[in-house]
Amino acid sequence: MMVAIALATCSLATAGCGKSGSGNHPQTMTLEQKVGQVLLVGFEGTSVTPALESLLNRVRPGGVILFGRNVTGADQLKSLVQALQEIALAGNGQPLFVAVDQEGGQVRRLAWLDDATAQADITSSEQAYELGRRRADALKQLGINLDLAPVLDMAGPGDFLYAHGRILPGSPQNVGVLGLNLIQGQKDGGIFSAAKHFPGYGGITYDPETTVIPAMPGLPEVSQFQAAVQAQPEFVMTANVIYQSIDPDRPFSLSPAGIGFLRAILPGDYLVITDDLASKVLIERFTLPEAAVLAGEAGADILLISSNQSAEVVAAYDRLLEAVRSGEISQGAIDDTVSRIVHLKQRLTKP
Repeated sequence: MMVAIALATCSLATAGCGKSGSGNHPQTMTLEQKVGQVLLVGFEGTSVTPALESLLNRVRPGGVILFGRNVTGADQLKSLVQALQEIALAGNGQPLFVAVDQEGGQVRRLAWLDDATAQADITSSEQAYELGRRRADALKQLGINLDLAPVLDMAGPGDFLYAHGRILPGSPQNVGVLGLNLIQGQKDGGIFSAAKHFPGYGGITYDPETTVIPAMPGLPEVSQFQAAVQAQPEFVMTANVIYQSIDPDRPFSLSPAGIGFLRAILPGDYLVITDDLASKVLIERFTLPEAAVLAGEAGADILLISSNQSAEVVAAYDRLLEAVRSGEISQGAIDDTVSRIVHLKQRLTKP
């Protein structure tokens, strides 16, 4: 078991801590490049079109997320990822985080991989580690460097996550141990992990992305997250839920109190990534550009926007840029956050 390292307290809203590696320091980047680094975005198509290249050059995102709409096969995917990375490196000298939801079982974007075991069917630490390691080996061969997994939420029959075999079995202690080993296997296989969805969607019976923003009076169990982060995942993903005991008005991903709680409860030098800010229920209430600014002000490091509509991504980017220029989000905080992003990305170029 690995020993957790010092608590990160940085955010987009307030400058403070942070570390950066050598080269490509934010001081050498334009403000436009820095703001792009905090975005992880979706896109349309299975190849680089002029429209997609224009989007990447306009926003210069820190990463992309792949869905079934972007994939037809292994050779196509490898070519696509290589082309995306070439555009990103030419635009700002930074590689992309290339992310996918590859949880195993029903939730696997790359169906041809040997990854049919659902999280609900994992029965031992050894099995969890081997699944994580095998998954990482397969994803790395395709150019994917970030798996948005494992799911660590505690949920039961009737909950929307439970229905698809996404919940690790057993007690919070068992979930934490299995999650730790999944993360460690992926780490040893050379890819990054995002433990999700803190503090959890447990107790929600409907789809919280399309129905209504969930509002829960109290917090779900989180001790399993505390156990699993001892494997030092590179990312922790938040849940888009209003936990009234923390913040009665804002979803956790958009709440300074929420992100502050996360960092206080979970020690580690991870990046906080939001769940999808382009979800139907969020943009109906906040609009996508405003949700992006609120998440940045709250202290999230990486803002996930899964939309395949370039205009929506650009609008969110432009609003974030405006927020930094106006002082809503401090430029010093952007420098700090991007330093941490760049520091992590330096590991992408190492064997």
